[in-house]
Amino acid sequence: MHVTIRGTRIHIRETRSDGGDREPSFLFVHGAGGDATIWDDQASFLRGRHRVFCLELPGHGDSSGHGEDRISAYADWVRSAVDVALPSERIVVAGHSMGGAVALDLALEPTAGLQAVVLVGSGARLGVMPAIFEMLENDPEAFYRTIDIAAFVSSTPAEVRRKVNTSIRRCPPGVTLKDFRGCNGFDARDRLAEIALPILIVCGEEDRLTPVKYSEYLHEHIPGSHLVLIPHAGHMVMVEKAEAVNEALERFVAGLP
Repeated sequence: MHVTIRGTRIHIRETRSDGGDREPSFLFVHGAGGDATIWDDQASFLRGRHRVFCLELPGHGDSSGHGEDRISAYADWVRSAVDVALPSERIVVAGHSMGGAVALDLALEPTAGLQAVVLVGSGARLGVMPAIFEMLENDPEAFYRTIDIAAFVSSTPAEVRRKVNTSIRRCPPGVTLKDFRGCNGFDARDRLAEIALPILIVCGEEDRLTPVKYSEYLHEHIPGSHLVLIPHAGHMVMVEKAEAVNEALERFVAGLP
């Protein structure tokens, strides 16, 4: 489905329901330069268990717009989309990388119906190497090659890499550049203790872009949070080790009040 917010068309892909889905519903948010397809394995697994919505931020996938350079601005788009499209839903928001920062912003200022948050390969502070900005501004192909090397463990099958790379190449480099500027300016470290929602933190043990220490920091500073580290997985853990991530999601939701 599409919803129009402030003149911008936001695409929310909905997994078809069989009518027997349990609450809460899931709302997935992709990372920098990504789109909804990175959550295909989770959407497929949760079909028939929970309603699933995969939101594409402005400028990404099938959403219109030109992106944002602040995480808080993206979080406001998600809040507005929830208000318009999912006003009566009890939801768990799951975000990957930049999407995790968006989810953290939501956890700090929850929308009505937000029950819990899942942070996948993310952090409270997402500093970006200057070389990333240089590549996106002057040599996007170099950026794509770097991501292909850095985002996965070496054993990741070629077809999995191709799927993620196709997703990233769909996003205009200028939008991806804004995404990384937003990441670079994000810092929620001094507010983590304020979070009162249940939080699940998931990270691949070999993540080189948002290392395990980022997730451990979140776990140490968010009261009552749960941490799941997944072996033999990198930054794209939800596609590299989909089954392990799916199991973590299901266990977490089963334990919610």
